Amino acid sequence: MDVLKNRKRKFINLLADGIITNEEYQESIEATNKDLTELMEQKNELLSLMESEDVIQTIEKLKKELLQFLNFDELTEDILHRLINRIEVKEDGTPIIHYRFTTPKIE
Repeated sequence: MDVLKNRKRKFINLLADGIITNEEYQESIEATNKDLTELMEQKNELLSLMESEDVIQTIEKLKKELLQFLNFDELTEDILHRLINRIEVKEDGTPIIHYRFTTPKIE
């Protein structure tokens, strides 16, 4: 949409510089306005789809599946590799765990 708006500004400059006629300017503006209207309609349709109940249900389903993954009784090698990038052990035996996600900061 920004590209089309910039194009409209360029048409004004072309008209002002005498490069295109008023008739060519009007035709170009009408075509650009039509394209802008179509894009705005598509944008509104997509926004409506995003807000629809289907999307909300899909998100809830995904959330439930993720919660099932997080509620595990046994730590398997696969789960460990998904959660932890690497483990380093200092000379004094203290482990440093590098997770694949950012750890929350406790204040």
